[in-house]
Amino acid sequence: MKSLPLRFFHLCASAFCFATVHAQDLDLVGTAGWQKSGKQIRIYAERIENNRNAGSSGFLRLQIWATTNLYDGVSDIMGHVLGTYDLGSLSADSHFINLSRNVRYNRPPPGRYYTTITLEENTTDGFLIVDSENFADVVNLGNFGEGGAHFDTGNGDVSFVGDMSWLAGDGKVNLFAEQILNERESGKTGKLRVRLWATSTPYQGGDLLQGYPMATKSVGRVEAGSFIPNYSKTTSFRSPPFGEYYVTMTLEEYFHGWNIVDYVTFEGTSIF
Repeated sequence: MKSLPLRFFHLCASAFCFATVHAQDLDLVGTAGWQKSGKQIRIYAERIENNRNAGSSGFLRLQIWATTNLYDGVSDIMGHVLGTYDLGSLSADSHFINLSRNVRYNRPPPGRYYTTITLEENTTDGFLIVDSENFADVVNLGNFGEGGAHFDTGNGDVSFVGDMSWLAGDGKVNLFAEQILNERESGKTGKLRVRLWATSTPYQGGDLLQGYPMATKSVGRVEAGSFIPNYSKTTSFRSPPFGEYYVTMTLEEYFHGWNIVDYVTFEGTSIF
């Protein structure tokens, strides 16, 4: 079992590994990897060897696994099978070369995962992993993202108060604010909306926010001295171009155009 580099591609998840020769009974050798596109996943391997002296292997298959922890190559693997490539049996002292096939993609729950390619043989005890390769980095499957923050008090005008959070996956996002507070002395606010942004640098306030709007949801208007409690809305989510981003949730009011009246920039970055 080896841990090797991972390469990402825009609009699809992909991974490559480079296997070394073990001279074990059944062996993954050379380049192996996977690439997801829509409802299919392409699984490929440069070479699979049967180094046994006689007979044929049991039925062989390649599988791509998504796991929450990096597979140790020893214990039973626990996770989600993204795709299965059935190979058949392989005679002793022979090999498969340049294997590549598109198979059905099994979508896991949205999340960030390690991925592993396994070579498995069907035995009297069922399928057993005879070789495996890890992809060292993490992939984001299902456009997953999340963040949380807390403000003890308002900003003296129109603002978020309490807990704020976002949780995205499979093209949807939930936006939550414990309170949306209007501390003005009179009158309603203009129309309000909440917006979720991805930016290359952390937004720190001001009129100019440069980034990618990932979600927008209307709030309505709030009377002076009042607030909207437990604002929680689910709406469509559009991830930015592939990359690593800071995420900001803005509270915006319409008055001669949309103006940011409050915001929270969540700690850390998110990979999309």
